[in-house]
This record gives sequence, C-alpha cells and structure tokens, in this order.
Amino acid sequence: MNKEKYILILKNKIADENTRNIIINQIENYYEAIKNFKPVYCDYKIGDKVYLTKGTLLHGTYKNIDGLKQIIKEGLISNLTTIGRNSKYNYTVGVWKLKKDYYLSDYINFYSGATIMYCSFNDKNITEVIPYNKMNNLLSFVSNFNGHMWVMEQTKEARFLPSLVQDRVQIGIIFNGNNKYIKKMLNYDILSLDFDENDVKNFISPSYYDRFIKERKNKNDFFTDRESAIIFGIPSIFIEGILVGRKYENDEIILNEIKSLLPNAYICNLDGVIIK
Repeated sequence: MNKEKYILILKNKIADENTRNIIINQIENYYEAIKNFKPVYCDYKIGDKVYLTKGTLLHGTYKNIDGLKQIIKEGLISNLTTIGRNSKYNYTVGVWKLKKDYYLSDYINFYSGATIMYCSFNDKNITEVIPYNKMNNLLSFVSNFNGHMWVMEQTKEARFLPSLVQDRVQIGIIFNGNNKYIKKMLNYDILSLDFDENDVKNFISPSYYDRFIKERKNKNDFFTDRESAIIFGIPSIFIEGILVGRKYENDEIILNEIKSLLPNAYICNLDGVIIK
C-alpha cells in the first residue's frame, strides 16, 4: 500500500485533526526512510556471537514465519489498517529497545527470567529482573526482603520474543536502531515522556488512559523503560537479523525460507550465535 492510500484511510478513520496530523507526520518519516536509508549489513560468519548495540530494536511475531513474510512485504504496520491482537495502544507498533550494548546471548538470558516486585509496608515497592540463569537461586533474592508480599511473573520480552521458556514465538526481528531515520521515527514513541501528554490520549485505550499516564511517569520493571510504542510503523528495510526459537533452529526448510526472504540478513539462535 502506498503513502497516499494510508493517508486516505487515516482521514476516513480518525476524526481528531491533531491526531491525524501526528500520524501523517510519521507516515512521511516512514516513507522518507524507505527512500533514503542505505542498509549496512553485519559481517558475521556462522558460529559468531551476535553483539547488539544500545538502541537496537527487536520485535516478536506470534504469527511466526507467516508474520515475518507479512512484515517483510508490508512493513511492521500498526492497527491503523490491520486487525490483530487487541492493544492498549492504538495506531502504534511495539518494539523492545536495548538500553545498553549486549551480547545477544546475555540479553536472551536476561529477558528469559522473571520480573519480581517486593511490596513493602510503606508502599515503596522495588522491582527487578531475575535472569534465567539465576532463577534457581530465587530464595537468595527474597529471603532478605522485609515486607508483606512479593509477586513475580515472566518478563514481557519472554512472552513476545523467542525465549528460553516458551516455544510459541519462533521469530524475533532485529532492527537497526542506530541511524538518523529510525531516530526521527522514535520521536513518535508514545511511551516516551518526550511525547506530549496532551497528544497521547487518542493513542491509548480509554479504559487504560488514567493508569497509563501515571505509570508512564513512574516506570519500573513491570511498566518497563525497555519498550517503545512507535506510531504507525517501522519499514522492513531496517531488518538486520532474525532470531529463531529452538523449533525453527532445527527446521532447515524454514531457515532456508527465511534466508531467501532476507538474503542479506543473519539468522541466529537462542544461544546468540549465527547459524545462517
């Protein structure tokens, strides 16, 4: 679908002029990136460890290979035009944004663990992520806690990216997040406090808005500062690599299909190692 068709859909779907203008600006950024961005591909060899720099973006698709095909063809596009899972955020796409440089293996170990909240008597709750390789030592995390309750759940990344604790998601897409075009698009991240509170309302589900405004200002490891919700979408030209789960890692047909779809991208596994 071309830019003009997206803008026509937008004008027919959204009544608020300010919201329309915000999305149109982002659509312009999207197509500017497609026109001008020149991909720089990683010079990895099979067996190399993947190293990701701060700002790298990742997205998991629960549709797996079919979802990847759709994203390559159409871009990672929001529910402005498509129907998918219900979202608290309208007209945006969700990605994980690295806060520091990581070996991919270390990042996967980190997010395949759990998020824990220690609830104190004075309501000054503390949160942290327990990495996968430290989950067996859970007692060492909670035994010195002096409070009335602690609660724990999977990290969000473990649910929505290929991880060491579930096989539902087999495809994770690694986007180049360190170029001037994607940085311009990240100015339209509604989870960032830099995005004006007066502009954000129409991008949030009404039932969630009041809680969102409060939590966006007080992020912790549950309402994380590791994720972004980018208005409209992200072009597929930013794809530099594909992370596969264990099922796809052992499916040569799938791996060859991914490589034919993205001949210049690398494919890596949950050990953070290049496999194709």
